[in-house]
Amino acid sequence: MQKKRIFILLQFFMVLQLYSLNSPVLHCISVNTNGKISLDWLAPTDVNGFNSYHIFRSNSALGPFIKIDSINNINQLNYNDLNVNATIQTYYYYIICKSNQNTLSQPSDTLQSILLTVTNTGTGIASLNWNPIRIPLLSSSSNKYLIFRKNGSLNLWTKIDSTLNLNYNDTINVCHDTVYYRVEIEDFSGCKSVSSIDKKLFEDVIAPISNGIDTVSVNIVTGKVKIGWQPSPSNDVMGYIICHGSPCIALDTVWGKLSSSYTDVLFDPCNSAQGYRIAAFDTCFNTSLFSNIHNTIHLTSNYSKCENKITLNWTPYINMNPTINGYKVLMSKNGNPYNTIATLSNNSLNYSIDNLDDSTTYCFYIQAFETTTNKTSSSCIKCYSIIKSLNPTVLYIRSVSVTGENQIEVKIYTDPTNYIQGYQLLRSTNSSGVYSQIATIPFTNLANFSYNDFKVNTSSNVYYYKTTSIDSCGNTGITSNTAHSILLQGKTYDSYTNELNWSDYGDWAGNVDGYYVYRAVNGIFNSNPIALISSSIPGTVYQYLDDVKDFISGNGKFNYFIQAKEQSNSIYNFVEQSNSNIIEIIQQPEMYIPNAFSPEGINKIFKPVAVFLSNENYFFQIYNRFGQMIFETNNPEVGWDGKYLNEFVKQGVYFYLLHYSLPNHTIIQKKGSVTVIL
Repeated sequence: MQKKRIFILLQFFMVLQLYSLNSPVLHCISVNTNGKISLDWLAPTDVNGFNSYHIFRSNSALGPFIKIDSINNINQLNYNDLNVNATIQTYYYYIICKSNQNTLSQPSDTLQSILLTVTNTGTGIASLNWNPIRIPLLSSSSNKYLIFRKNGSLNLWTKIDSTLNLNYNDTINVCHDTVYYRVEIEDFSGCKSVSSIDKKLFEDVIAPISNGIDTVSVNIVTGKVKIGWQPSPSNDVMGYIICHGSPCIALDTVWGKLSSSYTDVLFDPCNSAQGYRIAAFDTCFNTSLFSNIHNTIHLTSNYSKCENKITLNWTPYINMNPTINGYKVLMSKNGNPYNTIATLSNNSLNYSIDNLDDSTTYCFYIQAFETTTNKTSSSCIKCYSIIKSLNPTVLYIRSVSVTGENQIEVKIYTDPTNYIQGYQLLRSTNSSGVYSQIATIPFTNLANFSYNDFKVNTSSNVYYYKTTSIDSCGNTGITSNTAHSILLQGKTYDSYTNELNWSDYGDWAGNVDGYYVYRAVNGIFNSNPIALISSSIPGTVYQYLDDVKDFISGNGKFNYFIQAKEQSNSIYNFVEQSNSNIIEIIQQPEMYIPNAFSPEGINKIFKPVAVFLSNENYFFQIYNRFGQMIFETNNPEVGWDGKYLNEFVKQGVYFYLLHYSLPNHTIIQKKGSVTVIL
């Protein structure tokens, strides 16, 4: 009996095996851009008795799995699950085949959708993490994950890399953009599994690296400062910003990552030490911190004829990297090559040369150095021509002239054949007052030279100048004539008249030939003078009345200056001229507004009648009795023709609003009415 039962059970299982199917082979699982999931599989190898595929899903690897759909077509080898959002979580799937005898195959491999997570680390790095479709991967799967990226500003996916890992760090080179990522893994069956898409907003806020300045040095040939540095190691560097001074103000931009030098043609390192800093900036205009300041070596010197000695002094070079080792003093005699005459410690800031040869030209410059990388920095050149000390035979102030606002140019003529230390320039505000020294002008080997005095108030004072020569031992030599500036003042006189008053010029060897009056209307000077006033007795205060009624259509602003011209003389073979300060006289605007006009009569245009009226802040508006604006203009020359929408308005009272500025920028507003008569 027992044997019979066993035989029946064996026959039953043989029948079941006859009518059961092999499992389908689930190869790929992909997350679509809308978050839906697509499955791809291969049909079972034994298709006889096939009834349907059954799709099972769960949001946990441990289940429970629920059947979400069935497919009766054995040739349909893909499925789209539209009831999920795989951009926020992962899902698990397997497939079972059902036969016509209702027997079920074994489940396929369970595949998990790839959920990609992108993290903005805040350091320019996108950190990507994802899960595998199966642990271990299918034997038919590639072992490489392909990384795809696209920027929000571009609709183009680009494969950027591949990895065997489940994470990836991507360096972002965008200034401000949303960056999208997806991950794919290919299957040898021909399909591929695709992850969900994740995105993050990235901003490049990381400043590039700046190596700082190597050295700043004066080119001894051109006298210009050259700044040198090592290019930044940052890949996205676009250029470098050079700033000058303290506080550091941007001087120029040097483009190109590999740029390593800049020559400053603006600032003069021979007059004072010039400081520079550098910063690198990238393609997103992130800028590094400015480097430590590097100052040029400013060389000053003094030649003592009495001691027959030249003393050199210089400012230290600061922030040389790695460190400054010392200074060299280089000298050239009579244009021969420079040779090092002294090597000093890094604390030495002066050096003296004595026992100088007569009739010899000495030139010097200082060079800071360090020995590790052989960096150097040079100062400007200082030169001295050693000749016997004599005073000039003539010293004469050619002219004193106002050349700018609070600026006076003093032109001096001398005999340059005899070497002296220089000249003292003295100034006073009174011809009999105490003179103060305002400048020492070095000897220049020139017969004519000038000095610009900026510490003056040319609109309030007359300034008196004289100069004395200083010999090589510091003793005072001859003294020049005394010359003084012209002070021009003015005011409005009567209607449409400007009154000018000015002091005389003094003194010239040839005396004053005459005073020319120049006028500017609306800020533009006429190249021709408007008047010539004959010279009178020295000390005279001159006056001129200028009738300006021909310019009532202007803005009322008039500028003037006086130019004195010298008479020819037999003492010097030149004649000079001197300008006064420039003054401004303002005629106040006057306004008349009619109270009626006839658009079809004689007075066809209604507008304010004004003199010396500026266009600044001007507008003129017309309103009807309902408050509706029917005309507007910003041009004082344009008036109302009595029309609105190209038709004459009705006879009656209309209202105007006038708005304009006085010369002191005070706003004037007038309201009133006008009667239109037809």
